Amino acid sequence: MNGTTGAARWFHRPLPRPAARLRLVCVPYAGAGAGVFRPWAARLPADVELIAVRLPGRENRLREPPPADWPSLTRDFAAALDAHIPSPYLLFGHSMGAMLAYESVVGPLTRLPERVLLSGCRAPHVPRALPALHALPPEEFHAELGRLTATPADVLADRALMALLTPMLRADIRLAETWTHPAPSQLPCPATVFSGTEDDVAPPDAVAAWRSLAPHGHREHALNGGHFFPFTRTPDLLALLAEETTPAPALPRRSDRS
Repeated sequence: MNGTTGAARWFHRPLPRPAARLRLVCVPYAGAGAGVFRPWAARLPADVELIAVRLPGRENRLREPPPADWPSLTRDFAAALDAHIPSPYLLFGHSMGAMLAYESVVGPLTRLPERVLLSGCRAPHVPRALPALHALPPEEFHAELGRLTATPADVLADRALMALLTPMLRADIRLAETWTHPAPSQLPCPATVFSGTEDDVAPPDAVAAWRSLAPHGHREHALNGGHFFPFTRTPDLLALLAEETTPAPALPRRSDRS
């Protein structure tokens, strides 16, 4: 098995459902791992399987170098999706995870998702809302991590652990903060975007700008909360995801129409 695209390396199935009608592939935000999505698995519709993405430099891939650039990360992730995730599937990403979802569907991905779900992420032609921090000195950088990556206080206080995690955190945040496309490609599949009403990282207007890049269909949802609204308003988000994963009603056959 190729190490770059190995299924267990890239994907975690917290509640395997081999006969699922649909897969929901979830890409984490900067600094996070597949574990942030584990609580969602049992709360999705019974015919939907959650597949959480494991990015390099964390969890079971801690010894691997963190993502260095968008082209290589996108190439490897798209290859893993094409090799191991059967269709039909939806692709969900939050913050940096949404950026990776976008890069994949407009780039090397061969089998597109039924829909891409972009959460807490500015459109690629919209400038970032906050000053960059990926190059800050260590103490200032660590002070900002709790706000930007939801890093727990006990982790921030553990010097040995932070020494281990900081290269990955800086790499992720650098990718997110330098991500820009002044003339972005349009999405080749339908899109749904989610915003937090009090999100200062990806303000609602910056998220709404995806509308201009979604010629195949676009839906918008706003939830109360800041940048991590999917994890502070989980029941509300999962209710929306249940709607997104519900099959569209079949059109009546011509002979059945009145």
